Amino acid sequence: MRGARPPLRDGYDRIGPVHPYLAFAGVLLLDMVILLVVLGALSALGDSIEDALWPGGFDMIRGL
Repeated sequence: MRGARPPLRDGYDRIGPVHPYLAFAGVLLLDMVILLVVLGALSALGDSIEDALWPGGFDMIRGL
């Protein structure tokens, strides 16, 4: 078994070949993209339900 690498100066262990802050930023970016996709899907679903109840008018979701 190989010896463990010493921690970085700020006390964190490396996550693979990258600094932990870069890995944390990647996870945060992935979470934000997932959240935007979910919110977009909910907005589109709500817009289609609104069109079924009150047809006509300006569609803001489809206008974007």
